Amino acid sequence: MQDEKSDAKYREILDELQVQSWQLELVISGFAIFGLFSALEPLQDLAMLKRFESQPLQSLFISTIYITCILAIFNLILHVLLRGLWIGAVGIRSVSGDIDFNQLNIAKVFKTHLKKRIGSFDKYIINLENYSSILFGVTFLIAFITIAVSLNFLIFLFFTLFLVENDFLPFELKAVLGFVLFPAFFLGHLITIIDFVIPGIVKRSPDVAKVYLPVYKIFSVLTLSFIYRPILYNLLDNKFGKKIIYSLIPIYGILLFFFSLEMNPSNFFDSSDPSSEKIGHRRNYSDLIVSEKEPLLMAGIQSKTITDPFLQVTIPYRKFLEDDIIKYDSLLKPESDERIYKSTFSFVQFEKTEDSTKITPEAYLKTINEMFQFQLDSKVIESDLIIVTNENKRLDLEMYVDLLGYRRGKHILTIKNKEFNTDSVYHKDWVAIPFWYFPENPSAVLHTSSTTKMKEIDSVVH
Repeated sequence: MQDEKSDAKYREILDELQVQSWQLELVISGFAIFGLFSALEPLQDLAMLKRFESQPLQSLFISTIYITCILAIFNLILHVLLRGLWIGAVGIRSVSGDIDFNQLNIAKVFKTHLKKRIGSFDKYIINLENYSSILFGVTFLIAFITIAVSLNFLIFLFFTLFLVENDFLPFELKAVLGFVLFPAFFLGHLITIIDFVIPGIVKRSPDVAKVYLPVYKIFSVLTLSFIYRPILYNLLDNKFGKKIIYSLIPIYGILLFFFSLEMNPSNFFDSSDPSSEKIGHRRNYSDLIVSEKEPLLMAGIQSKTITDPFLQVTIPYRKFLEDDIIKYDSLLKPESDERIYKSTFSFVQFEKTEDSTKITPEAYLKTINEMFQFQLDSKVIESDLIIVTNENKRLDLEMYVDLLGYRRGKHILTIKNKEFNTDSVYHKDWVAIPFWYFPENPSAVLHTSSTTKMKEIDSVVH
């Protein structure tokens, strides 16, 4: 008897919360919209950085979170609009009650049509309430599904690092574990996704259900579906909820397509075109980089307008660049790839044995400088790149070019590289960066330029 009284009490509390939940919904929606809008730009920059660093999986993962944020913002804004409309409708109902079609003074044919389409005002208010509540629930359902995707990505990344990029396990054991764990991981996810998209299709056959049950239990934990599954099933067993969910899918597709559109204002140029003799891309000039997560594109100089007597040339050191260097000289390839993730905690340290066969930094830099060729206008400049750590704690290749004696005005810095060290002639274009040189002390430049010309004339005469 006590249990029945407790259940009745809890049902009463839940009914009261259901009536008053709109206030919490609006507060949470407001905070969530602000937070999600703030996260869009950093996520976009981070995805671009990971793509530039030749980490497509991480870039795809971050782009997925970015897309989820867009969908959540759309849902929450629509929820706030509908909930605001609902509050307005409740307020109007308290003043004027239900709709009296006889007072509208319209033809009978329209009166019949409106009664059929609109119905009672109370029904309209209830529909707004249902739409608002389901939209709010679907938003956080999407959020938890994204968290589950993130968790499984981290699990996959851990498996990859543990089985592929470590030297603690013998190769044979890593191969066996890889052939067992990876197919099981992907196959389990595939079946779970099919069961999620078409609810219950795997559970209908008794024989298949018996085999699927252990997989279902394991992936319920991995995908965190034990948290949000009741909400999902509660929506899917209701025709109204199922209708809204299936209606949102094409709307999401249209929304993402709309967000992917970019207007190109020219028939001849594009804002994404790389720098050349005729084009100066923003991401080839350090002072035009607006975000620390936005890297230089291939290479860069300090500014489009140079007033210093030198040119600071920077080449971002990334994974793909090192792959190109190893391709240039295969003797530089180390026995084990040490480009792995490491903990930033000082107390988590692993002892590593020194590889006596490893190429020295001096020899490595010498090869890099042999690989690259620099030209200022048509003059070849000696490559003198060194490794530096920039303000964002990332590695760069850097060198300085003396501009003393160069004329004022436009110049082109051209960077080329060789693909193979056996090819001593052919250099492939890496990037060309235009800039304008206007030194703070132009008289010294003019004097140096005139002196240089007089020396050239004097040498020709003699």
